[in-house]
Amino acid sequence: MNVKDPGSRLLWWRIQLAEYDYAFTYRLGSHNPNADALRYVVSKEDDRSDEFDEGRKRQIFYEFHDCPVGGHRGTNKTYRAIKSQYTWPNMRREVEEYVKQCRSCQVNKMLTPKHKGPMEITTTAEHPFDKCYLDIVGLLPVTQGTTNTS
Repeated sequence: MNVKDPGSRLLWWRIQLAEYDYAFTYRLGSHNPNADALRYVVSKEDDRSDEFDEGRKRQIFYEFHDCPVGGHRGTNKTYRAIKSQYTWPNMRREVEEYVKQCRSCQVNKMLTPKHKGPMEITTTAEHPFDKCYLDIVGLLPVTQGTTNTS
């Protein structure tokens, strides 16, 4: 190797990465939201069998869901990200269970209403106080010093 600066950071990284078996793959920018993160692909030679033990699965779940690069993206996005590199039986169900048990996801989950009331189109008032609306709250408790006239 011919390098102008033998103390460069590039050479240091080359030496550090020389002991690993890795491959770089091109992904279109719109399909690669984590472009700043270094992703590695485990080659088939490293996987001696198609079976993943529980420790290996936990590590994969951590990398694709819990770690800062994973981003707690939810069940579907986590599943798609893992499926792009790994596969095993009942993977979808295991990803769903893992995300359901993630404490951070459950605490920070945004609950959105499932049903919204239909929007009603009304006419515009022509004069002030032509239309007056009242929000009906229900029967309110009688406070001290007031009389109930109903």
